[in-house]
Amino acid sequence: MSYPDPHNQPPRWGQQPPPGQPPGPGYHPQGQPQGAPPGQPTGPGYAAPQGPPMGQPLAQPYGPGGPGQPPPGQPMYGGPPGPPPGRKPVWLIPVSIVVAIALVGGGVWASTALVSNLFGGPQPESVLPGSSLAFAKVDLKPTGGQWASYAQFYERLPETVKDDLGSAEDDFGQELFEEMYPDLNLDYASEVEPWLGQRFGVAVWEGAGQELLFAAAVAVEDEDLAEETLTRIQAEDDTLFFEVSDDFALLSDSQTALNDLHTQVEQHGTLEDDETFSADIADIGDGVAALWTDYGALARSETAASEVGLEDLSEIGEVTGRFAAVVRVESEYLEFETKVFNAGVDGTVLFADSVPPGGITALHDLPDNSVVAFGGDGLDGVAQAVWEANRESIESVPDYEDTDALLRELGIRLPADFHKILGTKTAMGITDLESSDFFGSGDVSFDLRLTGADNQLWSDLMAPSGYSYGPTPTVTADGDTTVVSMGTAGTGRLGDDPVFRQTMTGLEESHLALYMDLRAVAEMEEDAYPEQWGGLGGALRFHEAGSVSAVLRWVPSPA
Repeated sequence: MSYPDPHNQPPRWGQQPPPGQPPGPGYHPQGQPQGAPPGQPTGPGYAAPQGPPMGQPLAQPYGPGGPGQPPPGQPMYGGPPGPPPGRKPVWLIPVSIVVAIALVGGGVWASTALVSNLFGGPQPESVLPGSSLAFAKVDLKPTGGQWASYAQFYERLPETVKDDLGSAEDDFGQELFEEMYPDLNLDYASEVEPWLGQRFGVAVWEGAGQELLFAAAVAVEDEDLAEETLTRIQAEDDTLFFEVSDDFALLSDSQTALNDLHTQVEQHGTLEDDETFSADIADIGDGVAALWTDYGALARSETAASEVGLEDLSEIGEVTGRFAAVVRVESEYLEFETKVFNAGVDGTVLFADSVPPGGITALHDLPDNSVVAFGGDGLDGVAQAVWEANRESIESVPDYEDTDALLRELGIRLPADFHKILGTKTAMGITDLESSDFFGSGDVSFDLRLTGADNQLWSDLMAPSGYSYGPTPTVTADGDTTVVSMGTAGTGRLGDDPVFRQTMTGLEESHLALYMDLRAVAEMEEDAYPEQWGGLGGALRFHEAGSVSAVLRWVPSPA
């Protein structure tokens, strides 16, 4: 399967989005790939901070037909540009929603009157209590570099998504206020928009009376006008309590909550002052939206645990750990990242104190027509480390002894023999979805590559039996790699696909990686521009002291 090389498009740096589409937020986290600066080409010659993509040679710049044409003998996908077909694939809907929130939101709250004061300013965590159990925020006030990232990412979006996004002139804030308070006859343009800032946060904490309380912090640009408008709203809504100070309007459903907020700040400081919170947020990086929770503290609070359904956690022991997540827009991709910090039960880490280094080179040797690929390097070592860290709980599960006896009959003793099953490099590629019903009952074409695994073990496991139905996978050897396959496979390497390399750049040290070729999926869904959809990449990585992070990113290809 071949597509026009997305790197080999005319440079688009510095272009602006269509009229009515303002640039929006993005973020360049340390250690993540970034696009070239304005005025620089985006092609293969531009090195990301991590170094050359995946260590593989790049494809030839152009086919004989000129820029954007496929190599000889390869089909041109998508055809010439034209209007999208009448059919709207349902799988586009969630993508459009995510992009709309992350991108159009940048223009929803912006005001030309505030251009000179776009950057800097306090964050919501500066006015919310350090004793908070959970916190979430949206930050639509990016830096200048992040504005540029937004504009560059917008230019990469498929035409189908741009059509679905609609106009950034549609002000969600105005629609929300008019729907919530239809009888107030608020003039949004003069009474709300001038004071409404671009940063919003909400926090939940356990109050002095052991009740669960919350407050929202809304950035304000004009405190007097904000107080005037909120007073009008409060006269019609007896569930709104507020106060305006320090560039924020603090909103809650009771005066008790606001009073307790100040008590909590006096006793515990603000979230911004909390070292643990600040370290977690700094670790995961900035973005247009972020979420943080101390789920260990949630579980220890009977009130909070009951409210969020965590009361059963007390039965397994004293749970510790924290969770953070962020949505960010880079010049080349939209990314969602999560991280669990110091997960443990009764002082024992949930994952492992230490894990071997990761890698995703195992995916490189999969067939080039792999639509879905997943795997990693050293999964045998990771599995063994996690098992040993949780041996008591694993070996106490029901039927463990029966399973262990069955494995011993096959010559496997876990966790020491994970390498016989997984090898030192493990990767699986699902190919040729068009001729199989991947989500139904049809036979799925796939290649499973296991470097260093026990070939005879896999041959025995895959051997036909009286219970076999339909075709069975074949087991072959490619040097020291056991290959379990069924159906069709491409003759090239996935690691040579420029879209794969671009999608996975920056994820090379992960322990488990996922890749999906969205061009093939878009073609199956009869999208008008399948070559523009690029790839979806995901990664799971274990860290020291029982922490683990996960990333999911979409890297569209330039039009």
